[in-house]
Amino acid sequence: MNIAALVNPTSVAPRRSSSNPHLAPPSPATSTAKLPSPPLSMPKAAQHKRKRRDPKPIWAVQEHEVVNGETLQDAIRAREQQQQPAQPSPTPQAQAPPPPPPSMPRAENNGAPPAMVYAGLQEYERPVSNDPEVYNEIARKVCDFLWLHVVDNMPLRQAIELYPDAQVEIEARWGQIFDQHSRMRLSGVHETECVVRKEFAESLRFESTMSLDQHKKMNNYLNKQVMDSNTPHAMRAKVEYKHIREIDTFYGLDKPGLALYPPPMQKLIQDGQRQPRVRVTLDGKTGEVIAKIIKVRVANLEISSPQTEWDYRIGINLEIKYPGEIAALKPVQEPGKTADEMKRSKDRVSYSWLGAYQVDLTQVSQGPTKNHELELELNADLLIAEAMRIKQGHDSKFEILVAGMMNNLRVLSREMTPPPAQG
Repeated sequence: MNIAALVNPTSVAPRRSSSNPHLAPPSPATSTAKLPSPPLSMPKAAQHKRKRRDPKPIWAVQEHEVVNGETLQDAIRAREQQQQPAQPSPTPQAQAPPPPPPSMPRAENNGAPPAMVYAGLQEYERPVSNDPEVYNEIARKVCDFLWLHVVDNMPLRQAIELYPDAQVEIEARWGQIFDQHSRMRLSGVHETECVVRKEFAESLRFESTMSLDQHKKMNNYLNKQVMDSNTPHAMRAKVEYKHIREIDTFYGLDKPGLALYPPPMQKLIQDGQRQPRVRVTLDGKTGEVIAKIIKVRVANLEISSPQTEWDYRIGINLEIKYPGEIAALKPVQEPGKTADEMKRSKDRVSYSWLGAYQVDLTQVSQGPTKNHELELELNADLLIAEAMRIKQGHDSKFEILVAGMMNNLRVLSREMTPPPAQG
């Protein structure tokens, strides 16, 4: 499908939608021009000044904050109990009243996020209805995509049950969407983030890359998140850090190798988008074999983000452990490349938190070329477990996990987007 008539190359730098609050303009609701000034005739001695020992009012206390030994929820319960009418004293024959509900756990100084009750939208954020939350349209589209291709993908689920040495991979890549006809980055009538329609996929190309300067800036930013999250009083999840060096080599999968799998898994491998390969990963220091994997692409979803430096591709893949011997396979040799140029050397720094997300910042060297990539992986086992809770009629964090993935994509993309040119 030719969509050149629908898209136009971007001629101006994308505006930054900053995640840094100090770069945003002041809210009109708190503008100093609208704040009343104290009357000039009031004697200085008569002016009331809040004493430092005065307790914070409830509306100024955050949910996770501990003030005078109690959290916001504790204070709310105490206020509600004070407002309730006094109850008559129970007779000796009456049952004792039920114990009060347990208070929220106090935040520990170990960097872990405190347990809290999500109250939903409050004050002006809440709509005219009684809905405690309004769903995010982009996140809901991604939820539908993952549900269709992972949760309700019966051939995929059945193949995994028959062959436990296979797992679903859900990864989001930062990059740019290009129109193959104009060879320019996708742009058009949309000025904000949107999901690209599936029927346009054949006319688009996604490139997952960044410059060396962007790689360094992202490395510094993520390292700072590690340090900030590991401070004694950090009210957030700890971000773990790992630096690895690996080398990938590739081998073609022949018929005897394919026959090592059960028939449902064979069909998934054969239905893949390209000739199946076995990726052998070696430890960059010791040369020891770390993994032997066949990676099968299941589905992709592109999201255009014209206000930021990067677009996103959310991919679903099936990673299948190869049980055979590599010596029986033939190395993959592409035209014009030597055996050494077919190897991929990866210098990767991984940042993970909450057991749900992992960001990989990787420099890939293959022959004379180097490429820099940024990826976010969502824990597929956790996502599937939350999806099963929905099917069983229980409360679930399925949509929250997906919304968290989208928030991480946006925050890092905005961090890399330069401010708009002045003048």
